[in-house]
Amino acid sequence: MSNLEQISSPTLFTVNEAAEQLRVSRWLLYELIRSNKLKTLTIGSRRLVAADDLLDFIRQRKEGET
Repeated sequence: MSNLEQISSPTLFTVNEAAEQLRVSRWLLYELIRSNKLKTLTIGSRRLVAADDLLDFIRQRKEGET
């Protein structure tokens, strides 16, 4: 089981935190968001990434490589 699946809190990540979880740059994370490869939600002016959406993104990438 990955560390991401074990999280109970927070279930929402900032863009910086999501980039850290994926071990990519903030710039690349925004590219993934712009290209609709990674889902986000907006609360006020903050863009957030749900842990479930990070897991879905990882699963989709793994399935695409096989």
